[in-house]
Amino acid sequence: MKDLKRGVVKIKPIYIGLYHYRYAYGSVVSPDVTGTPIISSLSVEELEKAAQEMVEKFKGNIQADFVEVEAPLIIREHKDMRKVPSELSYDTDAILIGTYGGVPLETYTLSRYGLPIAKQTTDFMRALRVKKFLKQSKFLYIGEIPSFSVPDGPWNFFAIEDRLGVRVRHVETNEFFRIFDSIPDEAVRRKLEEWRSDFEVVEPTERDLMDATRVYLALRLLCDREDANGVAINCGRFTEERPVVPCLAFDRLIDEGIMCACEGDITAMLSALMLHAVSDRSVLMGNFGYREGAFGAKKGEVTIEHDIIPLSMASTKYKIRDYHGRRFGVTGYADVKANQPMTLLNIDKSLNKMCVVEGTIKGSEDGVHCRIIIHMNVDGDANRLPEIIVGSQHVSMTLGQWLSALKEVGSLLGFEVRHL
Repeated sequence: MKDLKRGVVKIKPIYIGLYHYRYAYGSVVSPDVTGTPIISSLSVEELEKAAQEMVEKFKGNIQADFVEVEAPLIIREHKDMRKVPSELSYDTDAILIGTYGGVPLETYTLSRYGLPIAKQTTDFMRALRVKKFLKQSKFLYIGEIPSFSVPDGPWNFFAIEDRLGVRVRHVETNEFFRIFDSIPDEAVRRKLEEWRSDFEVVEPTERDLMDATRVYLALRLLCDREDANGVAINCGRFTEERPVVPCLAFDRLIDEGIMCACEGDITAMLSALMLHAVSDRSVLMGNFGYREGAFGAKKGEVTIEHDIIPLSMASTKYKIRDYHGRRFGVTGYADVKANQPMTLLNIDKSLNKMCVVEGTIKGSEDGVHCRIIIHMNVDGDANRLPEIIVGSQHVSMTLGQWLSALKEVGSLLGFEVRHL
């Protein structure tokens, strides 16, 4: 069966072996049928060697296991240019061009196919992966539209697909709960037992733990059915209907490659997909504290405060708590290791601007209301943060520093990239 992994970048090499200086008077070259001296083109073997050297050099310049380089097309005669359309497909992400001599006419012709010309850098390949990943992504929006806590959207799901290629399906809350209610207790207990080894402290009741696990199984079933790799939930409405929240389920799904966004935050959802694509790592999100006193931020630092912490981003097991100290629901707290590099990202509702902040994690604490607060130092002048912030009150975060690659994403996808 063909591998359907999202975000595999396909590169088509084209080597142009034409030489536009056809005549060389006074040179020792082969004459044509009229006796006029001409410069001979390279042999098939020589062109194949040159094309292969181009490909090997390209592979040596990038460090990316998500890139597939197809067999090169060699343009030895002018009529070979007509082969190009049949060699390209909707799955081709960029063209790698090599030439024998200067061939501006053919290079221009290749540019008209609308595909990027491959830069031989890993950052550019990561940007191509973001573009491809978004086109192959789909997220579920569960609950009322608009979200009462993130009301600005964007709510035109067709416009999102037109702009970035990401598909969206709106799932009403009652559909989610029909699936939730259909899952047998036995299946829920089996999954919960698998998780218990990751729990260091457990405070909620067994009923609450069962409900949290059932939320995970319901979301997993929905994502598998819909081929979705993202979930955004207007989760405040969950708590008005039943005493359940998706926090622990989100932690699990994210580490399984399904990015998640709280409060129906669409820009956070898209930011999480982009960060995951560029880094191939788990992503969390939350309220962004960039002023002293906001969301637990101390002087000279920034914070993320929310209820999501994928275990892959933690340095301890979970302390399983209730939801916001309200004696229902389940959230997990775990420490986040200090001195790790990180990147924050958010995009605005116009889908034309992004804010990128790099920095280092200082540590974390249990915030009780919002369960986890992550404290961070930023690279650059933190006083300038209000000048560059875009999007909602939330930001997405992953480990590692990805600004240079996200700048390439901005160039490729038409985003203004704001950073310190």
